[in-house]
Amino acid sequence: MTDRDVLTMALGALRAGRAGALATVVAVEGSAYQREGAKLFVGADGEVAGLISGGCLEGEVALEAQRAQADHRPRVLRYDTADESIFGYGMGCPGIVDVLLEPLPQGEAAAAYDAWLEAVLAGDGAVRAVALDAARAGELRQLVLKQGETVGTLGSPALDAAVKTRAGELAGQPGASAAERFGPQASHIYIDISPERPRLVVFGAGDDAQPLVRFAHGVGMRVHVVDPRPAMASAARFPDADIISVLQPAQYKTVPLGGSSYVVVMGHQMERDEAALAHALSSDAPYVGLLSSRGRRERMLVGLQSRERLPEGGRSKLFAPIGLDIGAKSPEEIAISIVAEIVAQRHGRGGSSLSGR
Repeated sequence: MTDRDVLTMALGALRAGRAGALATVVAVEGSAYQREGAKLFVGADGEVAGLISGGCLEGEVALEAQRAQADHRPRVLRYDTADESIFGYGMGCPGIVDVLLEPLPQGEAAAAYDAWLEAVLAGDGAVRAVALDAARAGELRQLVLKQGETVGTLGSPALDAAVKTRAGELAGQPGASAAERFGPQASHIYIDISPERPRLVVFGAGDDAQPLVRFAHGVGMRVHVVDPRPAMASAARFPDADIISVLQPAQYKTVPLGGSSYVVVMGHQMERDEAALAHALSSDAPYVGLLSSRGRRERMLVGLQSRERLPEGGRSKLFAPIGLDIGAKSPEEIAISIVAEIVAQRHGRGGSSLSGR
């Protein structure tokens, strides 16, 4: 279950007027299974969705959530997972984890919370800042939507402005959510950054595109499938796709590609793939992958260059052959290797093994 699923449950409960509480990891010292930003939702019936640890904290937080729902007060919980008197022996990830626990707000405060959840789930991106100081932990909130609209306050205009500026600095960094201190009184503020939801555009609707679309959807990406064949590009074949476009190769250039777009070209036909590559390599998309052998890749690039359709720097931007080197053979394995490479690119990682680090 992704954080998106967790927030969907929270929004559903909020709009239905049901009780519930959202837990967010706001600070980690030492080793921990999850990092800042991980979320957990606890419903009125005690149902738990999401993970904020490897399973050791969820039960404790669920119990505290029942108390928070009863008194309607947010709080910051601190857990020292090295404390064997509380968590037993053999935890394996000893560290200190701070968790912000917020009962779903009521009255006027619910509108801003609803706006935040809706913006994140729509994939538009949003930043919210929450006070962590003991006196009013979780009660003071500021929300900055993608369009620059600001809702709520942290208690002073100067602090609101300082946090908004800092949020802008953090927004483009991987793992950007963080708790920091601001202003002359060193107010403790958690900046919760939800970036714009990345979009995967798949040019090609063959059978091998089906697991790719499914896995990309599973990691939270919006997926757009493009193909000229109506029988192939259909909702029945791609139920996890957000958009399906039946377009001829000459129309591929109408597909919007921006800085949060990741492109995979797998049409298995030269005209279609060349049209997709010419468009994608000329766009701001940070990742353009081609499912192809090295020889076919070179033939396509030479062909594009001879027709003056290969933009300057386009060759260096192309990932082909596509995917991480995991020895993938089946369509499912290949899809996993492609999605893993995209995730690595999103987070600025090389995709190497974590073993030995």
